[in-house]
Amino acid sequence: MGFTVHLPTLLLLSVAINLLIGGLLWAIFKLRSRQHCFRLWALACMAFAAGTLIAGSRAFIDAPWITVFLAHVFLGFSPFLVLAGLQRFSGRASRKTRRFRQVLRFSAASYLLILLLSFHGDPLNARLLTALFSAAIFSFAVYTLSKLDTTPSLPVRILKVLFTVHGILMMSQALVIGVDWLGLNQTNTGFLLRLILINHILLATATALALPLLAFTQSEQRLRIMAERDGLTGLFNRRSLFREGIRAFDKAAQSQAQLAVLMMDLDHFKQVNDRWGHAAGDEALRLVGRTLRHELRDDDIIGRVGGEEFAVVLRITGDDDVRIITHRLLEAIATNGQEIQGLPLYISVSIGGVEKADHHKTFADMMIEADSALYNAKNKGRNRVEFGQLTPETTTP
Repeated sequence: MGFTVHLPTLLLLSVAINLLIGGLLWAIFKLRSRQHCFRLWALACMAFAAGTLIAGSRAFIDAPWITVFLAHVFLGFSPFLVLAGLQRFSGRASRKTRRFRQVLRFSAASYLLILLLSFHGDPLNARLLTALFSAAIFSFAVYTLSKLDTTPSLPVRILKVLFTVHGILMMSQALVIGVDWLGLNQTNTGFLLRLILINHILLATATALALPLLAFTQSEQRLRIMAERDGLTGLFNRRSLFREGIRAFDKAAQSQAQLAVLMMDLDHFKQVNDRWGHAAGDEALRLVGRTLRHELRDDDIIGRVGGEEFAVVLRITGDDDVRIITHRLLEAIATNGQEIQGLPLYISVSIGGVEKADHHKTFADMMIEADSALYNAKNKGRNRVEFGQLTPETTTP
């Protein structure tokens, strides 16, 4: 028993699904602070549905300017709107982005002009041009997706595959039409184009379903960053630092690896705020955060745990000397903090440190001991380092 697909039924089903998805995306656009990418994707779904419906009416309406020309205007603009939505979704505002938008507008205008000039009532001419235009748009869409930094990356990979297959199908359609146009094709062109159309409809519907997944994934990533990161410095907040610190402590305990904790506090920070204002104080905190990220390794855990208080968890090895690391941090912060945005702030920090020992049963034990060493450094004059009981006390030269 053979399997056949009733094309009119498939067309109507695709139209209904795309209208439903388009309505959903429009509702999301209204609810999510009017994010324009959802509006553009909603319009893309509606344009595809309108183009499919108008093209399908060719069997009942003898009006090529409507059933062919207008249908291909909608079908050509559907992938164009998807790409425009991706560009909006990326959220980048730069000269390169503005240039990209100008190229998009020029491409859309060129497509309309060539379609108008080349249209002579022959649907194959319109299909050839729309196929070439769509293939180019899908190629740009794959390039745009490659520039997105979204975690997890599964929605991006799904859309890349869909757009790549879309582009291949559109180029295949253009090739089939071109070969037939030149009279070189001896096969059943109608069957091949019908098969390509069926796959294109299915892929367009899958793409419409995957686009919201991409947006929601990035929203979830942003919410997670907001929950885990300090909004001012971009470092871990207190809760996240303790979570990562506990994991590092447990791993070090299991593998008998070395671990160190540093607590640091900006010296006389209240005076900075009182004299220069909170904007200068915020910039000083950002500078300390940038300095810590620059001076420490990627696998070290850095967090802002209080107003002007920072904490660092160092995964050290036998070749590392915590005392050298801490003095390097002191020197870097004091050097970078002499002048901030033209203001003579002379930022410095006091540091309390501790290395993991047998009497540390939890990560909290190390934090408490490092905090005690920090207060010791404060009491001994600031801009210095003091360590816990098992590490020889050191001060700045």
